[in-house]
Amino acid sequence: MPHIVVDNLIDVKYPQKVNDVEFLFKADELIGVKTPNGKFLLKVLKKEDENYLVKYDKITRPIISEIKKAYEAFIKLHEANVIFENIKGIKEKLPNKNLLNIEDDLSNIDIVEVGFGSGRHLIHLAKENPNKIILGIEIHKPSIEQVLKRLEHEKITNVRVLNHDARIILSKIPSNKLSAIYVHFPVPWDKKPHRRVINKDFIKESQRTLKKEGFLHLRTDSDNYFNYSLNEFLGFDKIDLKVKKNMPYIVSSKYEDRWKKLNKDIYDIYMINHEISPELKENFDFSFEKKLENLDFTPKIYDNFVIHIEKVFKIDDTKELIRATIGNFNRPEHIYILNDEKPVYFKKPAPIKENYLAHLELKRLFNGVS
Repeated sequence: MPHIVVDNLIDVKYPQKVNDVEFLFKADELIGVKTPNGKFLLKVLKKEDENYLVKYDKITRPIISEIKKAYEAFIKLHEANVIFENIKGIKEKLPNKNLLNIEDDLSNIDIVEVGFGSGRHLIHLAKENPNKIILGIEIHKPSIEQVLKRLEHEKITNVRVLNHDARIILSKIPSNKLSAIYVHFPVPWDKKPHRRVINKDFIKESQRTLKKEGFLHLRTDSDNYFNYSLNEFLGFDKIDLKVKKNMPYIVSSKYEDRWKKLNKDIYDIYMINHEISPELKENFDFSFEKKLENLDFTPKIYDNFVIHIEKVFKIDDTKELIRATIGNFNRPEHIYILNDEKPVYFKKPAPIKENYLAHLELKRLFNGVS
């Protein structure tokens, strides 16, 4: 982790500003920082040798250029000498225009592939549909890096990639928008079925986001996953189901190549949508009306989300910084809340349903207004 070690700290009253870097507050060992292109936290820890370690807080994820600015301003603010640093030689990694984050607009997406792995099928979709925007969703970062490099090498411009849980991402896509959703060879999770991509919520969101006559295509080598998924699909109305077994497909993934050598059965389920869904009208208001009080550090687990108040950092007699985990059980978000008469998130949570439900419950639990 890029960090510095300095020999001295002077007493500072916050807020302070050094050039274009604002030091907003100090909450125990944490310092709120705002730069022209970032808002994040620094952590200052006293070492055994009486020097001070200064590093960024990973939850707030600043970019390298802004960390450098903050460290330089911090040194100047405290009139400190640098004992050690490992940041000057780090080059800024330019953001990849094909790599999205969960806050980005997904209203222009036409086709989605969930768990694209090596990217063979994703690249095929892009080439077969040059006028459509294809979104690939994947949680395995090495696969993402590999596909991003291939997109650049082959000059493919109509693919976007997201590193997140697909079950959450679909909830951000407008209704009646997608022509197809592909889920090829998902992990069966026989021992942890709650982690399966295909479930009632995922199918419901798929049906909502699909156009009329759009389809969801599941391809799997698992007998258990096939039987489980078919039963889940049968719980929905206004759909056609087409089932195939051991039929060749236009693109063979590396997993399929492996299963064929083992003579395993391969199943296809096509869920064709015949419903026009209501438009998605979700305006998530992440505001607070009242100070959060009587904080409880016990994790709260609900059907669709979790809430866990982890730690409280004191700013002064009336203000504090709360670190918490909220949102979807399988992909929660780590957040900070500046808690005073009218609390605010240090950085707002991603605008997804599970985060918003957790926000409402957070206010209800700790004396806010629901």
